[in-house]
Amino acid sequence: MKTGNLYGDPNRPCFPELIAITFVGLLHVLLEVGVSEPIARLYNAVASLGFLVYLVWRARKATGVVRAWGMRCDNFWQSLRALLIFGAVGVAALLSYGVASNSLSLPWTFWLTVMLYPLWGIAQQFALQNLIARNLAGFLSHPLAVAGVSSVLFAAAHYPRGSLVLLTFVSGFFFTLIYRRVPNLWAVGTVHGILGSMAVYIVLGEDPGAAIWEFFSNP
Repeated sequence: MKTGNLYGDPNRPCFPELIAITFVGLLHVLLEVGVSEPIARLYNAVASLGFLVYLVWRARKATGVVRAWGMRCDNFWQSLRALLIFGAVGVAALLSYGVASNSLSLPWTFWLTVMLYPLWGIAQQFALQNLIARNLAGFLSHPLAVAGVSSVLFAAAHYPRGSLVLLTFVSGFFFTLIYRRVPNLWAVGTVHGILGSMAVYIVLGEDPGAAIWEFFSNP
């Protein structure tokens, strides 16, 4: 077991982070199911801001933690190559679903979403890989166990939308396995963003790009 300051050691699991992100995810589900989706989104924004403040504090306190979080450039292409097979399979599966369900007619705002969604993908992968999986690895030694439990927690946070729960479970499982071999947050977040954009339009039938465009074009 590692010793030393809990927050000062970048390689030591931080179980309060795991507890905090699990609690935040659970409360999000309760708000979305029991109150309303807009309230849940507002809660997510506040919670994200709180985590951002904490992470800046942690980064200043623990030397090397930013690199340990996968915020690095030296292995970007190696990580991207490792993600390509899963990414290609995911794209093919989503395109096939789109053809079968006649939902492949994408508006131009899809491309706006593709450009912006990787930012959210990076944020989600940070939570999955560093707040959940990295801390779970402190007491789960097998990579499959870490990926399995992490993806269950990640998927559960997307309840009650069944299709989204399934998609996030599958993607979370493989993303975690790949990330543990080649940890680069920028690469995994980018692939997450591309697949997530396709899933939102093709599977969920939503158009977040239209809402973004309306917000900025009609201030």
